[in-house]
Amino acid sequence: MIYRGRVSPDLAPLVPVDLISNDEQIHTVEMVIDTGFEGDLSLPTSIIQDMGFQPFDDYHLTLANGEEILVAGWEGKVMWRGRRRTVLVVENQSDPLLGMNLLWRNRITIDIHANGPVTIEELV
Repeated sequence: MIYRGRVSPDLAPLVPVDLISNDEQIHTVEMVIDTGFEGDLSLPTSIIQDMGFQPFDDYHLTLANGEEILVAGWEGKVMWRGRRRTVLVVENQSDPLLGMNLLWRNRITIDIHANGPVTIEELV
């Protein structure tokens, strides 16, 4: 399975990810690929609440400037590679982020220009 996205006008690589709400509905959310984020997903509070994700442990994050912060962690569900997966979601106040843990064993190709193609391919 290949995920296809695009580069935004401000050069952020975006891909659609299917989230599964607590009532089993699929909601596709466009997420920024964040190679500096080691977790699975980081989502705004509003999306976490809309999905009905359940609270999990708090999560320690180290920001790009080296500052450590404590954020709320949530148990979320996604469809990834055609399979339902439970993932750790950390709460943020910015864009939805797709982190490196969920991208493990994948190849990312980005043509870096506005509306350039973004692809994620599973390594076999």
